[in-house]
Amino acid sequence: MIKKIKGKLKKCVLLIGLCAGFLTGCGSSKKELLVPDKEEYVKSEHVVETVMCGDLESSFSLTLKGKDYTRIDYSLKAQNINQMLDNHELTFDGCYVTKGQKVKKGDLLISYTSKKLDDEVKSYQDEIDSNNSTIEHYRRLMNIDGSVDYSDAIEKLEDRNEVLYLYKKEADDKRKDFKIYAEEDGTISFIFEDMIQYWGYIWTGSDQFIVMTESTGSSIFSVKTDENYDFKIGDIYEATTTINTYRMKLTAIDEDGDKKALTFEPEDPSILIPSDAVLTMRINRPVMKNVVYVNTKAVHKTDDERYIVYVLDEDGFRHATVVETGNIVEGKIIISSGLTGGELVSLD
Repeated sequence: MIKKIKGKLKKCVLLIGLCAGFLTGCGSSKKELLVPDKEEYVKSEHVVETVMCGDLESSFSLTLKGKDYTRIDYSLKAQNINQMLDNHELTFDGCYVTKGQKVKKGDLLISYTSKKLDDEVKSYQDEIDSNNSTIEHYRRLMNIDGSVDYSDAIEKLEDRNEVLYLYKKEADDKRKDFKIYAEEDGTISFIFEDMIQYWGYIWTGSDQFIVMTESTGSSIFSVKTDENYDFKIGDIYEATTTINTYRMKLTAIDEDGDKKALTFEPEDPSILIPSDAVLTMRINRPVMKNVVYVNTKAVHKTDDERYIVYVLDEDGFRHATVVETGNIVEGKIIISSGLTGGELVSLD
């Protein structure tokens, strides 16, 4: 009986001691690492990956789309150009642009000269200048001698000049029918080469003979991106479609909130890309030298705003390790401290 009582007393003392031990642990002032609710020291199967150390190469893709453009079809208004060329009343001066050339609004694209109209304009201007000189002479005489009055003569000359201005404008307007100027900024996408080869002769059978087509923005492609990359105007990049590869030059960078709006054009201005084409551009980032990095899935954020990874020891048990992180690059996160490379870490 006494032995049984002593046995029970020993068990009670042992339980009290264990409880005291637990109470002492809970009352400790040592700061505990707050980690996600995982069974850290349970040995089980995990998805693992090796922490890497070395140079990190990466790239990113941009999808470029063509800007909307306006097609402008230019034609010569004069209907009797061929006859005037045959009669030597008209001379083909030439075409001042080539296919693929960029033009500004107001640039001369193509020109004919009419000697008859040029002479008419010159004749009207010469008479206007002569009349103005006579008017000025009469006014000086009237200032010198107040007894003379040339007011009627001056009025007749001014009336005559008004008529001459109208004649001159009419002749100038006719001359403009033989010249074509760009209506907007853009790129020349078509020129009727036969007209140039045969010195301006227009082939019959077409109600509206198109000299050239100016497509504003037909080769301009753009994209918006938030990539932290050092884009520079003038740099050349390769862009591809399903069948073609193009060398594209960066021509403009505009800020659009948190993003950059980039504009690209073909390096060779004579190359025209369909405006509805979608271009894919792959750009390599600068190589990051001698860095430690790991899959982003291996890094977990704790309740106290720290980052940890679960490192597996040689026996297969996981241990929470605090790390400091850097940039994220294509699913990899840079580890600035806490790992050295070669460790096995859990991804789950």
